[in-house]
Amino acid sequence: MILEHLLYLPDRLRAQRQRHRSRRQLRHLDDRLLADIGLDRTTAEREVSKPFWR
Repeated sequence: MILEHLLYLPDRLRAQRQRHRSRRQLRHLDDRLLADIGLDRTTAEREVSKPFWR
């Protein structure tokens, strides 16, 4: 069980870093670009405020 968690640790860390980067990038998109990806400013801000592990 512990070994299994250790084996997946690099993948989980990589995914957390990617989520953090993506959320930071959302903050810099203007409303037109957010609309292009189907988000509004409120939804984007809610996503940006999430902790990196979620």
